[in-house]
Amino acid sequence: MSAHLYRDHAPERIFSLQGRVVLLTGAAGGIALGLAKAFAAAGAKLVLADRSEAVHERAAQFRDAGADATSLTFDVTDEAAVRDAVEGTVRRHGRIDVAVANAGIIVRKHLLELPVEDWKRVIDTDLTATFLLAQQAAKQMVPQSSGRIISVGSIMNHVSRPLLTAYVAAKGAVSAFTRALAADLGGTGVTANALAPGYTETPFSQAGQKDFRDFITEWTPARRWGKPEDLCGAALLLASDAGAYINGHTLYVDGGFLAVTR
Repeated sequence: MSAHLYRDHAPERIFSLQGRVVLLTGAAGGIALGLAKAFAAAGAKLVLADRSEAVHERAAQFRDAGADATSLTFDVTDEAAVRDAVEGTVRRHGRIDVAVANAGIIVRKHLLELPVEDWKRVIDTDLTATFLLAQQAAKQMVPQSSGRIISVGSIMNHVSRPLLTAYVAAKGAVSAFTRALAADLGGTGVTANALAPGYTETPFSQAGQKDFRDFITEWTPARRWGKPEDLCGAALLLASDAGAYINGHTLYVDGGFLAVTR
């Protein structure tokens, strides 16, 4: 068999992001570290964005490791700020190839004690900000006839636990929005997908609570919590040519958590 029959499908080709520009929000967080590592390893130019000034240090760490990485601070719920960030990325790099809506917050309160202000804050950050980034990125990607929009969801779009009303509603809507986005962008060369992590060890999670940690470990078929690096493969699949025919999909990376019951 001649090598030319399969070389175009070599992993180093179809998963490559060499020279592509990735804008990642919530980039100072734990999940974002795994995503950024994947994109950098595949050759992407990183634009790391967060409301926290800590994102500048993270970008510097990636530059020290040899990656092309810059950083921005802005409020992902501010439409003008999101537009400026996307347009600024295009001015700097000439294009935007991958937009990852990763910023998120969680409020743990019972429905009967959940102030509408907290509800709005979660919906604005976890859902509306996803819409804003997708909309602004799509305005740049459609004329390119190419692009990848990835929204970071959660297994909580499919199941629920007490005290998570706003978060569950927002993440459920992220999956629905992903389907709608794929429909509206049909035929443009731009795909839209969601990445839904399971229980992952980050400062955002409850991994430090022993009883809960043990419960999740026992329940999950993988018999452990996820790590941010566990998202690398899935993120590259959705961002690269390898995932070109995946569209409107929510990809769960949960160690099998949703596969079992008892």
